[in-house]
Amino acid sequence: MTDTQKCMDKLFIDLVKVYSSSKTSIIALQAIIDSLDHLECSYDELEHQVGILSDHIKNTQPRMFPLDNLMILFDKESESHFQSGDIVSTKNGLKNLLKSYLERLNDDLVKLTSHGLKCIEDGDLIIIHSIEENVELLIPEAKKQGKIFKVLILKQDFDTTGHVIKILDKCEIDFQVIPEYDLVHYFGQVDKLFIGTQALTIDNKLICDPGTSNIVSECHLNKIPVYLFLKSLKLSHYQASEQNIKKYETKERHGGIEYKEIFYSNDIVELKLVDHIIMENGEISMKKIHDFALH
Repeated sequence: MTDTQKCMDKLFIDLVKVYSSSKTSIIALQAIIDSLDHLECSYDELEHQVGILSDHIKNTQPRMFPLDNLMILFDKESESHFQSGDIVSTKNGLKNLLKSYLERLNDDLVKLTSHGLKCIEDGDLIIIHSIEENVELLIPEAKKQGKIFKVLILKQDFDTTGHVIKILDKCEIDFQVIPEYDLVHYFGQVDKLFIGTQALTIDNKLICDPGTSNIVSECHLNKIPVYLFLKSLKLSHYQASEQNIKKYETKERHGGIEYKEIFYSNDIVELKLVDHIIMENGEISMKKIHDFALH
Protein backbone atom coordinates (compact mmCIF):
# COMPACT_ATOMS: atom_id res chain seq x y z
CA MET A 1 0.00 0.00 0.00
CA THR A 2 1.37 3.43 -0.95
CA ASP A 3 1.74 6.32 1.49
CA THR A 4 -0.90 8.23 -0.48
CA GLN A 5 -3.38 5.38 -0.06
CA LYS A 6 -2.63 5.21 3.67
CA CYS A 7 -3.30 8.94 3.99
CA MET A 8 -6.56 8.60 2.05
CA ASP A 9 -7.70 5.72 4.28
CA LYS A 10 -6.90 7.64 7.47
CA LEU A 11 -8.68 10.73 6.20
CA PHE A 12 -11.92 8.85 5.58
CA ILE A 13 -11.67 6.88 8.83
CA ASP A 14 -11.24 10.10 10.80
CA LEU A 15 -14.13 11.82 9.01
CA VAL A 16 -16.66 9.03 9.58
CA LYS A 17 -16.06 9.27 13.31
CA VAL A 18 -17.85 12.63 13.33
CA TYR A 19 -19.91 12.57 10.10
CA SER A 20 -22.10 10.05 8.32
CA SER A 21 -20.61 8.36 5.26
CA SER A 22 -23.01 10.44 3.12
CA LYS A 23 -21.78 13.71 4.63
CA THR A 24 -18.18 12.47 4.26
CA SER A 25 -18.85 11.74 0.58
CA ILE A 26 -20.28 15.23 0.11
CA ILE A 27 -17.18 16.75 1.71
CA ALA A 28 -14.95 14.62 -0.52
CA LEU A 29 -16.80 15.55 -3.71
CA GLN A 30 -16.53 19.24 -2.91
CA ALA A 31 -12.82 18.80 -2.19
CA ILE A 32 -12.30 17.11 -5.58
CA ILE A 33 -14.14 19.96 -7.33
CA ASP A 34 -11.96 22.52 -5.56
CA SER A 35 -8.77 20.57 -6.28
CA LEU A 36 -9.42 20.63 -10.04
CA ASP A 37 -9.09 24.43 -9.90
CA HIS A 38 -5.66 24.10 -8.31
CA LEU A 39 -4.36 21.14 -10.29
CA GLU A 40 -1.46 22.22 -12.49
CA CYS A 41 -0.67 19.76 -15.27
CA SER A 42 -0.74 19.44 -19.04
CA TYR A 43 -3.87 18.33 -20.86
CA ASP A 44 -2.25 14.97 -21.61
CA GLU A 45 -1.59 14.40 -17.89
CA LEU A 46 -5.05 15.41 -16.67
CA GLU A 47 -6.86 12.13 -17.36
CA HIS A 48 -4.05 10.16 -15.70
CA GLN A 49 -4.10 12.35 -12.58
CA VAL A 50 -7.88 12.12 -12.28
CA GLY A 51 -7.67 8.34 -12.74
CA ILE A 52 -5.14 8.02 -9.92
CA LEU A 53 -7.46 9.87 -7.54
CA SER A 54 -10.44 7.74 -8.54
CA ASP A 55 -8.45 4.53 -7.99
CA HIS A 56 -7.32 5.65 -4.53
CA ILE A 57 -10.92 6.35 -3.54
CA LYS A 58 -12.16 2.99 -4.87
CA ASN A 59 -9.37 1.17 -2.99
CA THR A 60 -10.07 2.81 0.35
CA GLN A 61 -9.96 0.53 3.39
CA PRO A 62 -12.79 0.19 4.27
CA ARG A 63 -14.62 1.05 1.04
CA MET A 64 -16.23 4.48 1.27
CA PHE A 65 -19.84 4.45 0.08
CA PRO A 66 -21.66 6.20 -1.51
CA LEU A 67 -18.46 7.78 -2.86
CA ASP A 68 -17.21 4.42 -4.15
CA ASN A 69 -20.26 4.03 -6.39
CA LEU A 70 -20.04 7.63 -7.54
CA MET A 71 -16.41 7.15 -8.61
CA ILE A 72 -17.41 4.10 -10.66
CA LEU A 73 -20.07 6.29 -12.30
CA PHE A 74 -17.56 9.11 -12.73
CA ASP A 75 -15.09 6.81 -14.53
CA LYS A 76 -17.75 6.03 -17.14
CA GLU A 77 -19.36 9.44 -17.50
CA SER A 78 -16.11 11.44 -17.58
CA GLU A 79 -14.73 9.68 -20.67
CA SER A 80 -16.43 12.04 -23.11
CA HIS A 81 -14.94 15.08 -21.36
CA PHE A 82 -11.39 13.97 -22.18
CA GLN A 83 -11.91 14.40 -25.92
CA SER A 84 -12.13 18.17 -26.21
CA GLY A 85 -8.38 18.81 -26.27
CA ASP A 86 -8.85 21.90 -24.08
CA ILE A 87 -7.87 21.66 -20.42
CA VAL A 88 -10.16 24.46 -19.21
CA SER A 89 -13.31 23.07 -20.83
CA THR A 90 -12.40 19.55 -19.68
CA LYS A 91 -11.96 20.68 -16.07
CA ASN A 92 -15.27 22.58 -16.22
CA GLY A 93 -17.01 19.51 -17.62
CA LEU A 94 -15.59 17.31 -14.85
CA LYS A 95 -16.60 19.83 -12.19
CA ASN A 96 -20.15 20.03 -13.54
CA LEU A 97 -20.35 16.24 -13.50
CA LEU A 98 -19.19 16.11 -9.87
CA LYS A 99 -21.62 18.88 -8.95
CA SER A 100 -24.45 16.78 -10.40
CA TYR A 101 -23.40 13.99 -8.00
CA LEU A 102 -23.54 16.46 -5.13
CA GLU A 103 -27.06 17.44 -6.15
CA ARG A 104 -28.08 13.79 -6.35
CA LEU A 105 -26.67 13.03 -2.91
CA ASN A 106 -28.42 16.01 -1.32
CA ASP A 107 -31.67 15.22 -3.12
CA ASP A 108 -31.51 11.59 -1.96
CA LEU A 109 -30.97 12.74 1.63
CA VAL A 110 -33.98 15.06 1.47
CA LYS A 111 -36.16 12.22 0.13
CA LEU A 112 -34.83 9.76 2.70
CA THR A 113 -35.59 12.21 5.49
CA SER A 114 -39.11 12.78 4.16
CA HIS A 115 -39.92 9.07 4.19
CA GLY A 116 -38.13 8.56 7.50
CA LEU A 117 -40.34 11.09 9.25
CA LYS A 118 -43.21 8.60 8.97
CA CYS A 119 -41.22 6.25 11.25
CA ILE A 120 -41.24 8.64 14.22
CA GLU A 121 -44.36 8.86 16.35
CA ASP A 122 -45.18 10.99 19.36
CA GLY A 123 -44.02 9.30 22.56
CA ASP A 124 -41.28 7.25 20.89
CA LEU A 125 -38.05 6.41 22.71
CA ILE A 126 -35.57 5.82 19.88
CA ILE A 127 -32.20 4.09 20.23
CA ILE A 128 -29.24 5.49 18.29
CA HIS A 129 -25.51 4.97 18.72
CA SER A 130 -23.47 6.49 15.90
CA ILE A 131 -23.25 9.32 13.38
CA GLU A 132 -25.61 8.50 10.53
CA GLU A 133 -28.10 10.25 8.25
CA ASN A 134 -30.91 9.75 10.76
CA VAL A 135 -28.90 11.64 13.39
CA GLU A 136 -27.74 14.46 11.10
CA LEU A 137 -31.03 15.05 9.29
CA LEU A 138 -34.04 12.90 10.20
CA ILE A 139 -34.20 13.32 13.98
CA PRO A 140 -33.55 17.11 13.87
CA GLU A 141 -36.23 17.50 11.16
CA ALA A 142 -38.74 15.53 13.25
CA LYS A 143 -38.08 17.91 16.12
CA LYS A 144 -38.62 20.93 13.83
CA GLN A 145 -41.97 19.52 12.78
CA GLY A 146 -43.09 19.34 16.39
CA LYS A 147 -42.93 15.61 16.97
CA ILE A 148 -42.55 14.66 20.63
CA PHE A 149 -40.02 11.90 21.25
CA LYS A 150 -36.90 11.02 23.19
CA VAL A 151 -33.57 9.53 22.15
CA LEU A 152 -31.49 6.94 23.98
CA ILE A 153 -27.83 7.27 22.95
CA LEU A 154 -25.64 4.20 23.39
CA LYS A 155 -22.19 5.50 24.26
CA GLN A 156 -19.40 4.67 21.81
CA ASP A 157 -15.99 6.31 21.50
CA PHE A 158 -15.63 9.89 22.75
CA ASP A 159 -15.52 11.55 19.30
CA THR A 160 -18.60 9.79 17.93
CA THR A 161 -20.83 10.09 21.00
CA GLY A 162 -19.68 13.65 21.60
CA HIS A 163 -20.72 14.66 18.11
CA VAL A 164 -24.12 12.97 18.46
CA ILE A 165 -24.70 14.84 21.72
CA LYS A 166 -23.81 18.17 20.10
CA ILE A 167 -26.32 17.63 17.30
CA LEU A 168 -29.17 16.65 19.61
CA ASP A 169 -28.39 19.40 22.12
CA LYS A 170 -28.30 22.05 19.39
CA CYS A 171 -31.74 20.91 18.20
CA GLU A 172 -33.06 20.81 21.80
CA ILE A 173 -33.94 17.13 21.51
CA ASP A 174 -34.55 15.23 24.75
CA PHE A 175 -31.90 12.53 25.12
CA GLN A 176 -30.20 10.25 27.61
CA VAL A 177 -26.76 8.61 27.33
CA ILE A 178 -26.07 5.11 28.62
CA PRO A 179 -23.26 2.57 28.13
CA GLU A 180 -24.01 0.14 25.31
CA TYR A 181 -23.89 -2.80 27.72
CA ASP A 182 -26.72 -1.30 29.83
CA LEU A 183 -29.28 -1.52 27.00
CA VAL A 184 -30.65 -4.73 28.55
CA HIS A 185 -32.22 -2.61 31.33
CA TYR A 186 -34.25 -0.51 28.86
CA PHE A 187 -36.04 -3.06 26.69
CA GLY A 188 -39.32 -2.44 28.48
CA GLN A 189 -39.09 1.26 27.62
CA VAL A 190 -37.60 1.66 24.13
CA ASP A 191 -39.76 1.58 20.99
CA LYS A 192 -37.36 1.22 18.07
CA LEU A 193 -33.73 1.22 16.94
CA PHE A 194 -32.58 3.51 14.13
CA ILE A 195 -29.44 2.52 12.22
CA GLY A 196 -27.65 3.54 9.06
CA THR A 197 -24.92 1.74 7.17
CA GLN A 198 -21.82 2.44 5.14
CA ALA A 199 -22.86 -0.16 2.57
CA LEU A 200 -25.22 -3.05 1.87
CA THR A 201 -23.30 -5.82 0.12
CA ILE A 202 -24.53 -8.05 -2.67
CA ASP A 203 -24.74 -10.94 -0.17
CA ASN A 204 -27.07 -8.93 2.11
CA LYS A 205 -24.62 -7.87 4.79
CA LEU A 206 -24.61 -4.40 6.29
CA ILE A 207 -21.23 -2.73 6.81
CA CYS A 208 -21.78 -0.66 9.94
CA ASP A 209 -19.98 1.18 12.71
CA PRO A 210 -18.37 -0.93 15.45
CA GLY A 211 -20.92 -2.10 18.02
CA THR A 212 -23.87 -2.22 15.62
CA SER A 213 -23.96 -6.01 15.35
CA ASN A 214 -24.42 -6.54 19.09
CA ILE A 215 -27.04 -3.82 19.36
CA VAL A 216 -29.09 -5.07 16.41
CA SER A 217 -28.92 -8.66 17.69
CA GLU A 218 -30.08 -7.63 21.16
CA CYS A 219 -32.99 -5.64 19.76
CA HIS A 220 -33.96 -8.47 17.42
CA LEU A 221 -34.02 -10.99 20.27
CA ASN A 222 -36.10 -8.64 22.39
CA LYS A 223 -38.53 -7.82 19.55
CA ILE A 224 -37.53 -4.16 19.32
CA PRO A 225 -38.16 -3.05 15.70
CA VAL A 226 -34.97 -2.22 13.80
CA TYR A 227 -35.22 0.53 11.17
CA LEU A 228 -32.50 0.79 8.52
CA PHE A 229 -32.13 4.07 6.61
CA LEU A 230 -30.37 3.36 3.33
CA LYS A 231 -29.68 5.27 0.12
CA SER A 232 -29.51 3.33 -3.14
CA LEU A 233 -25.98 4.68 -3.73
CA LYS A 234 -24.85 2.56 -0.78
CA LEU A 235 -25.80 -0.69 -2.50
CA SER A 236 -22.45 -2.38 -3.11
CA HIS A 237 -21.61 -4.71 -5.99
CA TYR A 238 -19.12 -6.48 -3.73
CA GLN A 239 -19.58 -9.20 -1.13
CA ALA A 240 -18.88 -8.44 2.52
CA SER A 241 -15.51 -10.19 2.28
CA GLU A 242 -14.48 -7.66 -0.40
CA GLN A 243 -15.36 -4.49 1.51
CA ASN A 244 -11.75 -3.87 2.59
CA ILE A 245 -12.71 -3.83 6.28
CA LYS A 246 -9.58 -2.72 8.07
CA LYS A 247 -7.95 -4.79 10.81
CA TYR A 248 -5.88 -2.95 13.40
CA GLU A 249 -3.26 -4.36 15.73
CA THR A 250 -1.81 -2.30 18.57
CA LYS A 251 0.55 -3.07 21.43
CA GLU A 252 -0.83 -2.27 24.86
CA ARG A 253 0.64 -2.49 28.34
CA HIS A 254 -1.19 -2.98 31.63
CA GLY A 255 0.09 -4.07 35.04
CA GLY A 256 3.53 -4.72 33.61
CA ILE A 257 2.13 -7.06 30.94
CA GLU A 258 2.49 -6.20 27.27
CA TYR A 259 -0.13 -7.62 24.93
CA LYS A 260 -1.54 -7.23 21.44
CA GLU A 261 -5.00 -5.71 20.95
CA ILE A 262 -6.85 -6.43 17.70
CA PHE A 263 -9.95 -4.62 16.43
CA TYR A 264 -11.73 -3.89 13.16
CA SER A 265 -12.96 -0.71 11.51
CA ASN A 266 -16.50 -2.00 10.94
CA ASP A 267 -19.14 -4.50 12.01
CA ILE A 268 -20.99 -6.84 9.67
CA VAL A 269 -24.73 -7.18 10.29
CA GLU A 270 -27.16 -9.60 8.65
CA LEU A 271 -29.85 -7.72 6.73
CA LYS A 272 -32.43 -10.32 7.81
CA LEU A 273 -32.28 -8.89 11.35
CA VAL A 274 -33.74 -5.59 10.09
CA ASP A 275 -37.51 -5.09 10.29
CA HIS A 276 -37.95 -1.95 8.16
CA ILE A 277 -35.80 -0.72 5.24
CA ILE A 278 -36.34 2.95 4.38
CA MET A 279 -34.85 4.27 1.13
CA GLU A 280 -35.22 7.54 -0.77
CA ASN A 281 -38.29 6.08 -2.54
CA GLY A 282 -39.96 4.82 0.63
CA GLU A 283 -40.08 1.56 2.56
CA ILE A 284 -38.68 -1.32 0.49
CA SER A 285 -38.96 -5.09 0.95
CA MET A 286 -35.78 -7.11 1.33
CA LYS A 287 -36.52 -8.99 -1.91
CA LYS A 288 -36.62 -5.81 -4.01
CA ILE A 289 -33.82 -3.83 -2.45
CA HIS A 290 -31.09 -4.75 -4.96
CA ASP A 291 -33.30 -3.64 -7.84
CA PHE A 292 -32.20 -0.10 -6.97
CA ALA A 293 -28.46 -0.77 -7.23
CA LEU A 294 -26.36 1.37 -9.56
CA HIS A 295 -25.82 -0.41 -12.90
